[in-house]
Amino acid sequence: MAPPAPVPPERVTTADPVSSGDSDRARVIPTVQLSRLTAPADPSLASAIATYLSLIPDKRRLIPLVWILVTLRHAPVWIIPLLIKRTIDAAITDPQRAWPMLGWMVVATIGLALSNIVVSVPQQLLVSRQRRDLTAGMRRALLRRLHRLTFAFHDRSQAGALTNKFVMDMNRLETFQGWLIEGLLLQGTTLVVVLVVTAVVSPRLVPVLLLMVPVNLLIVRAFWQRMKESNERFREAESGFLAYLTEAISGVRVTRAHAVEEFTESRIGRAANRVAATGYRLDFTYALFGSAAWATGVAMHMLVLGSGIWMLLLARIPAGDIWLLTAYYGILSGALGAVVNGLPNAASAHDAIRSLSELFQRDDHEDNDGKPAVADVRGDVVFSGVRFTYPGNDRHSLHGLDLAIPAGSSIALVGASGSGKSTTAGLLLGFYAPDAGTVSIDGHDLRTIDLRSVRRHVGVVSQDVVLFHDTILGNIAWGDPNPDIAKAEEAGRRANADDFIRELPDGYRTILGDRGAGLSGGQRQRLAIARALYRDPKLLILDEATSALDPESERLVQQALEELMRGRTTVIIAHRLSTVRNAQRIVVLAEGRVAESGTFQELMDRGGIFHGLAAGQVF
Repeated sequence: MAPPAPVPPERVTTADPVSSGDSDRARVIPTVQLSRLTAPADPSLASAIATYLSLIPDKRRLIPLVWILVTLRHAPVWIIPLLIKRTIDAAITDPQRAWPMLGWMVVATIGLALSNIVVSVPQQLLVSRQRRDLTAGMRRALLRRLHRLTFAFHDRSQAGALTNKFVMDMNRLETFQGWLIEGLLLQGTTLVVVLVVTAVVSPRLVPVLLLMVPVNLLIVRAFWQRMKESNERFREAESGFLAYLTEAISGVRVTRAHAVEEFTESRIGRAANRVAATGYRLDFTYALFGSAAWATGVAMHMLVLGSGIWMLLLARIPAGDIWLLTAYYGILSGALGAVVNGLPNAASAHDAIRSLSELFQRDDHEDNDGKPAVADVRGDVVFSGVRFTYPGNDRHSLHGLDLAIPAGSSIALVGASGSGKSTTAGLLLGFYAPDAGTVSIDGHDLRTIDLRSVRRHVGVVSQDVVLFHDTILGNIAWGDPNPDIAKAEEAGRRANADDFIRELPDGYRTILGDRGAGLSGGQRQRLAIARALYRDPKLLILDEATSALDPESERLVQQALEELMRGRTTVIIAHRLSTVRNAQRIVVLAEGRVAESGTFQELMDRGGIFHGLAAGQVF
């Protein structure tokens, strides 16, 4: 038996080459370390910014470069009013000197405009790349986190609510990133530059301009909490709507088969109405905020202009300063307005961070880091004194299960509904950890080894076959970044699937619809068997793989299963005698324990629980 080997470090990327040949999509993007993502303790803007910065440790070095480019790009906005001010003062005090200054101002303006064009494109591309890369990295990190969370979490989660985190929450964070750079970084620089230039050129104007800052901060303070709460209610309503919608789309056959379209539409309609209602309240909050900010801006404009005229009449400032005051007020007003008007994005991002942190701060995750990997699997399985209870359920699903499955053998697990058959399979895959006792493979307790290394040697064929929106080749070789067509065709032949695959328009290159739409149940099952054969597993789990099939499909699938089981440790969960009859051993489970064990004939002759189940076909 080969000793466990250390798990090699993974290099995680967010993109693989795609069939379109788009080279940009194949670019490697680092996964964001969202383990740093925590829900802010207080609902402040500073906490949202701090959380964002914690997500980009590798990108922070670009912030100075972005700041320099942003400053150069917007320098003309700050410099041109100063040139105009000096030209106006010269025109009043020395008209002869004004004409040359006017010419230089035109030349300088043209030069500044050209420099803006040169700097603008690389600056915007750099910002765009950083924003898009971060979002892509966060989505990959979110998917990795979902893959690590236990099945106890997934069993009670709604697909639509999780999808909302990938789409809407990420979009909110991406918008927030844009606001941080274009809104906060740029406008913060504008505030500093304008005040410094004003202090040098006309110090008396500084107090007037500074008055704008506390006034705008008061507006923000008055509305921040309300905006955050409105965003939270809206996101929750949106998440609930997507959850219902996902269920409705996936269950459309059931809905139409039972003629309950109106019921489903009413259910979705109520969820949509809740989104609309919370959206109206959110829009009302934003409208109040915008109106208050606008009214404050108008009042401040009149105050600043009046102050400037008053100082001019008292001969405390030259005439050109009135232009400078008016221009710089407009610049500062626009800068503060961009910051203030972007605060709804910050409130929305704050709620998105809280939503995402719910996943990343959960402690019910599968932890494989640092555990040794199993290089090879023979398939010797032992359950020893296993007890297990599903979260939130007081009843034991397994109650002291003792079971040994020698490598290369096949056993069938049978029993009434709720006896623990599927739970046993879930524990064997490491989807759940036992409350007591151990589950081991080749002498390794599953809790002490990297479960991924074991699962690479496991094949699963279940009643509910999952097929992906990909080619048949891609589905058979699922998980293989470089599918081997010859190996896939061999797997298809051994699974009795090759004939119907070649009848399809593009054979193994045929793209399947959602969940294999257009294929029969038997065809989907045979593709699942072909997938297992392609993996060449040492341990095989067949979970009701032939249920709900017509006789002919069952015959073909049964032949394929017999080919698949040859030489592999096989655990069969089945409801049909034809499936369990040829198992080397049948284990009868009752109340989470082994009640009977033996060959088919031995159990029938014994006349016990299995005999009764077989007589009534109640497995």
